[in-house]
Amino acid sequence: MTERQVQVASGERIGVTVLGDAASSRWVLFCHPSPGAGGFDPDPRITQRSTLSFISLDRPGYAASEAWLIPPQASPQRWAADAGEFLAQCRTDAESIGHSAYRDLAVLGWREGCVFAAAMAAAVGDVLAAAVFVEPMTLREAARDLRDDDVWRVERILPPAAHDEVPGLSSRVERMLAAARTQGEAGLDADRAAVKQRVLNESLDAIRAPSLILARDTKKGKRSARAYARHLAQARVAVTDAAVPIATHWARIVRYLERDHSPGAPER
Repeated sequence: MTERQVQVASGERIGVTVLGDAASSRWVLFCHPSPGAGGFDPDPRITQRSTLSFISLDRPGYAASEAWLIPPQASPQRWAADAGEFLAQCRTDAESIGHSAYRDLAVLGWREGCVFAAAMAAAVGDVLAAAVFVEPMTLREAARDLRDDDVWRVERILPPAAHDEVPGLSSRVERMLAAARTQGEAGLDADRAAVKQRVLNESLDAIRAPSLILARDTKKGKRSARAYARHLAQARVAVTDAAVPIATHWARIVRYLERDHSPGAPER
């Protein structure tokens, strides 16, 4: 699934996939679930028509990204720093030929990826245009889920009833999980260690940009959404009975990320 590898300043190689409009001036950093890999597209028909460039990075140990050397400790902040090095390199490369890599950034997290998306959004600072957290998980929930014996099963992400929600969804999830397992358990082990670091609330507290939280209409889903919303400066919470919200509501998510969220801007 990964398009290419990029070597960042630290010497590590990161797998990168770009979806959507490669020429867009608004980049969306898309954080995949655990286990998972970059390159997953919730609904290609909608993505291809969007005005966004989705930058999907494989976390260390997944797909084409090299596993982290320990120490230093695996953490969401360490991953945010790696992503920051990637962005800095993109800016330098673009400026060397008289261009700008991007105008502003947005961040999108899915499931366990929301923990890493929060760290990225906090690190980006004032450049952040918006953040979206789909099926967010608290650190406790993520740590508990990643201990499950069936962590690699497709049904964990894609319940049987959801297979027909979006055409081709099950095959795309299967390809993502197959790519994620290229290096065995390396990526999963790194994520398990990272979610043990009690840094999520600190990251959420630092996010000032408008944020959309899309949660499943379950007791656990609504509880996690409230946990995130309590720490975000501008949070909007939506609940859905969709089995896989990121696919079923992909058009809504894309519209939110495309919107100009500056004060006084018209709603789309």
